[in-house]
Amino acid sequence: MSCVKIPHEDSYHILFHCKVANDVWLAANVWHLISPSLNHFDNASDIIFNLFQKLSTTQIENIVTIMWSIWKAINQKLWQHVSDSSVTILERAKHMLEGWRNANRKQSPTSQNPTSPVASSSQHNLSNRDIEFKWRKPRSDRYKCNVDVSFSSTSNRVGLGMCIRDSEGNHVRSKTMWLTPLCSVDTGEALGLYHAIQWIHELQLANVDFEVDSKRVADYFNKGRGDVTEFGSIMDSSIQFCSTYLTNSHVEFIKRQANEVAHVLAKAITSSTHFCIFDVTPTCITV
Repeated sequence: MSCVKIPHEDSYHILFHCKVANDVWLAANVWHLISPSLNHFDNASDIIFNLFQKLSTTQIENIVTIMWSIWKAINQKLWQHVSDSSVTILERAKHMLEGWRNANRKQSPTSQNPTSPVASSSQHNLSNRDIEFKWRKPRSDRYKCNVDVSFSSTSNRVGLGMCIRDSEGNHVRSKTMWLTPLCSVDTGEALGLYHAIQWIHELQLANVDFEVDSKRVADYFNKGRGDVTEFGSIMDSSIQFCSTYLTNSHVEFIKRQANEVAHVLAKAITSSTHFCIFDVTPTCITV
Protein backbone atom coordinates (compact mmCIF):
# COMPACT_ATOMS: atom_id res chain seq x y z
CA MET A 1 0.00 0.00 0.00
CA SER A 2 2.70 2.44 -1.10
CA CYS A 3 0.27 5.19 -2.11
CA VAL A 4 0.27 6.56 1.44
CA LYS A 5 3.78 7.84 0.82
CA ILE A 6 2.75 10.20 -1.98
CA PRO A 7 3.09 13.86 -0.86
CA HIS A 8 -0.16 15.85 -0.69
CA GLU A 9 -2.23 12.81 -1.59
CA ASP A 10 -5.89 13.72 -1.98
CA SER A 11 -9.15 11.82 -1.77
CA TYR A 12 -9.35 11.61 -5.57
CA HIS A 13 -6.18 9.53 -5.70
CA ILE A 14 -6.93 7.50 -2.56
CA LEU A 15 -10.40 6.43 -3.65
CA PHE A 16 -10.00 6.04 -7.39
CA HIS A 17 -6.42 5.93 -8.61
CA CYS A 18 -4.10 4.27 -6.11
CA LYS A 19 -3.37 0.59 -6.69
CA VAL A 20 -5.23 -0.49 -3.57
CA ALA A 21 -8.41 1.23 -4.70
CA ASN A 22 -8.12 -0.11 -8.24
CA ASP A 23 -7.68 -3.67 -7.00
CA VAL A 24 -10.67 -3.35 -4.68
CA TRP A 25 -13.00 -1.86 -7.33
CA LEU A 26 -12.05 -4.58 -9.79
CA ALA A 27 -12.53 -7.33 -7.18
CA ALA A 28 -15.94 -5.86 -6.28
CA ASN A 29 -16.92 -5.91 -9.97
CA VAL A 30 -18.09 -2.28 -9.91
CA TRP A 31 -15.26 -0.57 -11.76
CA HIS A 32 -17.42 -0.37 -14.88
CA LEU A 33 -19.89 1.75 -12.89
CA ILE A 34 -17.24 4.17 -11.65
CA SER A 35 -14.82 4.57 -14.55
CA PRO A 36 -17.13 6.62 -16.86
CA SER A 37 -17.32 9.36 -14.22
CA LEU A 38 -13.52 9.52 -14.05
CA ASN A 39 -13.46 10.57 -17.68
CA HIS A 40 -15.54 13.65 -16.93
CA PHE A 41 -14.42 14.78 -13.46
CA ASP A 42 -11.09 15.18 -11.71
CA ASN A 43 -12.09 15.51 -8.06
CA ALA A 44 -13.68 13.03 -5.65
CA SER A 45 -16.72 15.06 -4.65
CA ASP A 46 -17.87 15.61 -8.25
CA ILE A 47 -17.35 11.95 -9.06
CA ILE A 48 -19.34 10.83 -6.03
CA PHE A 49 -22.24 13.21 -6.73
CA ASN A 50 -22.29 12.10 -10.35
CA LEU A 51 -22.53 8.48 -9.23
CA PHE A 52 -25.41 9.41 -6.92
CA GLN A 53 -27.31 10.80 -9.90
CA LYS A 54 -26.74 7.80 -12.16
CA LEU A 55 -26.79 4.69 -9.98
CA SER A 56 -29.48 2.83 -8.08
CA THR A 57 -29.79 3.04 -4.30
CA THR A 58 -28.37 -0.46 -3.88
CA GLN A 59 -25.35 0.32 -6.08
CA ILE A 60 -24.71 3.59 -4.23
CA GLU A 61 -24.86 1.90 -0.82
CA ASN A 62 -22.37 -0.73 -1.98
CA ILE A 63 -19.93 1.79 -3.48
CA VAL A 64 -20.08 4.21 -0.54
CA THR A 65 -19.32 1.50 2.03
CA ILE A 66 -16.41 0.29 -0.09
CA MET A 67 -15.09 3.87 -0.20
CA TRP A 68 -15.30 3.99 3.59
CA SER A 69 -13.42 0.71 3.89
CA ILE A 70 -10.71 1.85 1.47
CA TRP A 71 -10.26 5.05 3.47
CA LYS A 72 -10.04 3.04 6.70
CA ALA A 73 -7.42 0.78 5.14
CA ILE A 74 -5.28 3.77 4.12
CA ASN A 75 -5.51 5.21 7.64
CA GLN A 76 -4.60 1.89 9.23
CA LYS A 77 -1.55 1.63 7.00
CA LEU A 78 -0.51 5.21 7.74
CA TRP A 79 -1.04 5.23 11.52
CA GLN A 80 -0.89 1.58 12.60
CA HIS A 81 1.32 0.08 9.86
CA VAL A 82 -1.32 -2.54 9.11
CA SER A 83 -1.86 -3.59 5.49
CA ASP A 84 -5.31 -4.83 4.49
CA SER A 85 -5.82 -7.07 1.49
CA SER A 86 -8.55 -6.41 -1.07
CA VAL A 87 -10.52 -9.28 0.43
CA THR A 88 -10.32 -7.76 3.91
CA ILE A 89 -11.39 -4.35 2.63
CA LEU A 90 -14.39 -5.81 0.83
CA GLU A 91 -15.39 -8.03 3.77
CA ARG A 92 -15.31 -5.03 6.11
CA ALA A 93 -17.48 -3.04 3.70
CA LYS A 94 -19.89 -5.95 3.35
CA HIS A 95 -20.35 -6.31 7.12
CA MET A 96 -20.75 -2.55 7.55
CA LEU A 97 -23.45 -2.46 4.87
CA GLU A 98 -25.27 -5.46 6.31
CA GLY A 99 -25.23 -3.87 9.75
CA TRP A 100 -26.45 -0.53 8.42
CA ARG A 101 -29.28 -2.17 6.50
CA ASN A 102 -30.34 -4.21 9.52
CA ALA A 103 -30.38 -1.10 11.70
CA ASN A 104 -32.47 0.85 9.19
CA ARG A 105 -34.78 -1.87 7.98
CA LYS A 106 -38.40 -1.07 8.76
CA GLN A 107 -40.69 -4.03 9.20
CA SER A 108 -44.15 -3.24 7.86
CA PRO A 109 -47.05 -5.16 9.44
CA THR A 110 -48.78 -7.54 7.06
CA SER A 111 -52.50 -7.21 6.65
CA GLN A 112 -54.40 -10.47 6.61
CA ASN A 113 -58.02 -11.36 6.22
CA PRO A 114 -59.00 -13.10 9.49
CA THR A 115 -60.98 -15.65 7.49
CA SER A 116 -58.19 -16.44 5.03
CA PRO A 117 -56.33 -19.78 5.18
CA VAL A 118 -53.08 -17.91 5.99
CA ALA A 119 -54.66 -16.10 8.93
CA SER A 120 -56.31 -19.30 10.13
CA SER A 121 -52.99 -21.13 10.01
CA SER A 122 -51.30 -18.27 11.89
CA GLN A 123 -53.92 -18.40 14.65
CA HIS A 124 -53.55 -22.16 14.84
CA ASN A 125 -49.80 -21.83 15.45
CA LEU A 126 -50.06 -18.82 17.79
CA SER A 127 -49.60 -20.82 20.97
CA ASN A 128 -46.41 -22.42 19.63
CA ARG A 129 -44.97 -19.00 18.73
CA ASP A 130 -45.91 -17.61 22.14
CA ILE A 131 -43.90 -20.38 23.77
CA GLU A 132 -40.94 -19.70 21.47
CA PHE A 133 -41.02 -15.97 22.19
CA LYS A 134 -41.17 -16.27 26.00
CA TRP A 135 -38.11 -16.10 28.23
CA ARG A 136 -37.33 -19.42 29.91
CA LYS A 137 -35.65 -20.05 33.23
CA PRO A 138 -32.18 -21.64 33.21
CA ARG A 139 -31.71 -25.17 34.46
CA SER A 140 -31.22 -25.82 38.16
CA ASP A 141 -27.97 -24.42 39.62
CA ARG A 142 -27.37 -22.23 36.58
CA TYR A 143 -27.72 -18.52 35.84
CA LYS A 144 -28.95 -16.86 32.69
CA CYS A 145 -27.57 -13.53 31.47
CA ASN A 146 -29.59 -11.82 28.75
CA VAL A 147 -27.66 -9.30 26.65
CA ASP A 148 -28.78 -6.75 24.07
CA VAL A 149 -27.66 -3.48 22.51
CA SER A 150 -29.37 -0.40 21.10
CA PHE A 151 -28.17 2.35 18.79
CA SER A 152 -28.87 6.07 19.22
CA SER A 153 -27.85 8.37 16.38
CA THR A 154 -28.97 11.35 18.47
CA SER A 155 -26.46 10.70 21.26
CA ASN A 156 -23.95 8.84 19.03
CA ARG A 157 -23.97 5.95 21.49
CA VAL A 158 -24.33 2.20 21.56
CA GLY A 159 -26.31 1.17 24.66
CA LEU A 160 -25.58 -2.17 26.37
CA GLY A 161 -28.09 -3.91 28.63
CA MET A 162 -27.43 -7.06 30.71
CA CYS A 163 -29.72 -8.88 33.13
CA ILE A 164 -28.80 -11.90 35.28
CA ARG A 165 -31.51 -14.21 36.64
CA ASP A 166 -31.31 -17.46 38.58
CA SER A 167 -32.98 -20.84 38.03
CA GLU A 168 -36.13 -19.60 39.79
CA GLY A 169 -36.37 -16.62 37.46
CA ASN A 170 -35.40 -14.16 40.21
CA HIS A 171 -33.50 -10.99 39.34
CA VAL A 172 -29.89 -11.25 40.52
CA ARG A 173 -28.27 -8.15 39.05
CA SER A 174 -28.53 -5.88 36.00
CA LYS A 175 -26.06 -3.57 34.33
CA THR A 176 -26.30 -0.82 31.75
CA MET A 177 -23.48 0.99 29.99
CA TRP A 178 -22.86 2.81 26.74
CA LEU A 179 -20.07 3.07 24.19
CA THR A 180 -19.30 5.79 21.69
CA PRO A 181 -19.16 6.37 18.75
CA LEU A 182 -21.76 4.36 16.86
CA CYS A 183 -20.61 1.19 15.13
CA SER A 184 -22.14 -1.47 12.92
CA VAL A 185 -24.95 -3.59 14.35
CA ASP A 186 -22.87 -6.78 14.32
CA THR A 187 -19.93 -5.08 16.02
CA GLY A 188 -22.25 -3.59 18.65
CA GLU A 189 -23.83 -6.98 19.35
CA ALA A 190 -20.36 -8.54 19.66
CA LEU A 191 -19.28 -5.82 22.09
CA GLY A 192 -22.41 -6.41 24.17
CA LEU A 193 -21.55 -10.07 24.63
CA TYR A 194 -17.87 -9.26 25.29
CA HIS A 195 -18.67 -6.82 28.11
CA ALA A 196 -21.27 -9.18 29.58
CA ILE A 197 -18.69 -11.97 29.72
CA GLN A 198 -16.18 -9.68 31.42
CA TRP A 199 -18.84 -8.60 33.94
CA ILE A 200 -19.81 -12.17 34.80
CA HIS A 201 -16.15 -12.97 35.43
CA GLU A 202 -15.82 -9.91 37.70
CA LEU A 203 -18.82 -11.16 39.69
CA GLN A 204 -17.11 -14.57 39.99
CA LEU A 205 -20.19 -16.37 38.71
CA ALA A 206 -20.03 -19.72 36.95
CA ASN A 207 -22.47 -21.92 35.05
CA VAL A 208 -23.93 -18.99 33.12
CA ASP A 209 -25.99 -19.22 29.94
CA PHE A 210 -25.68 -16.04 27.86
CA GLU A 211 -28.65 -15.26 25.62
CA VAL A 212 -28.42 -12.87 22.66
CA ASP A 213 -30.87 -12.04 19.88
CA SER A 214 -28.12 -11.75 17.28
CA LYS A 215 -27.94 -15.04 15.40
CA ARG A 216 -24.62 -14.10 13.86
CA VAL A 217 -23.05 -13.57 17.29
CA ALA A 218 -24.40 -16.87 18.64
CA ASP A 219 -23.42 -18.83 15.52
CA TYR A 220 -19.90 -17.39 15.45
CA PHE A 221 -19.35 -18.06 19.14
CA ASN A 222 -20.38 -21.70 18.79
CA LYS A 223 -18.91 -22.64 15.43
CA GLY A 224 -17.24 -19.68 13.73
CA ARG A 225 -13.59 -18.73 13.36
CA GLY A 226 -11.32 -16.77 11.07
CA ASP A 227 -13.31 -13.56 10.58
CA VAL A 228 -10.67 -10.86 10.00
CA THR A 229 -13.02 -7.90 10.61
CA GLU A 230 -13.47 -5.97 13.85
CA PHE A 231 -16.47 -8.18 14.58
CA GLY A 232 -14.34 -11.32 14.33
CA SER A 233 -11.60 -9.89 16.52
CA ILE A 234 -14.08 -9.06 19.30
CA MET A 235 -15.77 -12.45 19.04
CA ASP A 236 -12.45 -14.31 19.09
CA SER A 237 -11.53 -12.46 22.30
CA SER A 238 -14.83 -13.50 23.90
CA ILE A 239 -14.37 -17.11 22.85
CA GLN A 240 -10.81 -17.20 24.20
CA PHE A 241 -11.85 -15.60 27.50
CA CYS A 242 -14.70 -18.05 28.03
CA SER A 243 -12.53 -21.05 27.21
CA THR A 244 -10.10 -19.88 29.91
CA TYR A 245 -12.30 -18.51 32.70
CA LEU A 246 -15.92 -19.54 32.02
CA THR A 247 -15.53 -23.08 30.78
CA ASN A 248 -19.04 -24.17 31.79
CA SER A 249 -20.85 -21.24 30.20
CA HIS A 250 -22.71 -21.13 26.90
CA VAL A 251 -24.02 -18.63 24.36
CA GLU A 252 -27.47 -19.17 22.86
CA PHE A 253 -29.64 -17.38 20.33
CA ILE A 254 -33.17 -16.31 21.25
CA LYS A 255 -35.89 -14.25 19.58
CA ARG A 256 -36.02 -10.52 20.32
CA GLN A 257 -39.37 -10.94 22.12
CA ALA A 258 -37.74 -13.27 24.65
CA ASN A 259 -34.91 -10.80 25.16
CA GLU A 260 -37.11 -7.80 25.92
CA VAL A 261 -35.68 -7.13 29.39
CA ALA A 262 -32.13 -6.64 28.08
CA HIS A 263 -33.44 -4.63 25.14
CA VAL A 264 -35.30 -2.17 27.39
CA LEU A 265 -32.21 -1.72 29.54
CA ALA A 266 -30.04 -1.10 26.46
CA LYS A 267 -32.42 1.54 25.12
CA ALA A 268 -32.74 3.33 28.45
CA ILE A 269 -28.99 3.83 28.98
CA THR A 270 -28.32 5.77 25.75
CA SER A 271 -29.85 8.91 27.28
CA SER A 272 -28.12 8.50 30.66
CA THR A 273 -25.00 10.33 31.76
CA HIS A 274 -23.56 7.40 33.72
CA PHE A 275 -23.44 3.61 33.81
CA CYS A 276 -25.72 1.76 36.23
CA ILE A 277 -25.66 -1.50 38.20
CA PHE A 278 -28.93 -2.66 39.76
CA ASP A 279 -29.07 -5.07 42.70
CA VAL A 280 -32.85 -4.81 42.71
CA THR A 281 -35.10 -5.00 39.67
CA PRO A 282 -34.94 -1.70 37.72
CA THR A 283 -38.26 0.11 37.44
CA CYS A 284 -38.06 0.14 33.65
CA ILE A 285 -38.32 -3.66 33.34
CA THR A 286 -40.51 -6.52 34.51
CA VAL A 287 -38.93 -9.87 35.27
